[in-house]
Amino acid sequence: MEKETRKVSKLGNSLGVGIPKSMVDALNIRRGDELEFEVKENALVIKRKEKLEDQLEPEFLRMIQETMEEHDELFKRLK
Repeated sequence: MEKETRKVSKLGNSLGVGIPKSMVDALNIRRGDELEFEVKENALVIKRKEKLEDQLEPEFLRMIQETMEEHDELFKRLK
């Protein structure tokens, strides 16, 4: 991927930088996603924060959904 340059802008009390579309597409970033920022070897590293559901097996998620549906009334009474 080619390097791109962006100008830093003021956003309220913070600073902001627009993310180039090519990088948004490459990282599959969508509005509302969380990004992780880290300084490594004098460079800013930005990663898309993995969502919990992206880290779980589909079969496990299916089992959780079935359990939630099967015991829905019990879970509601626990509130």
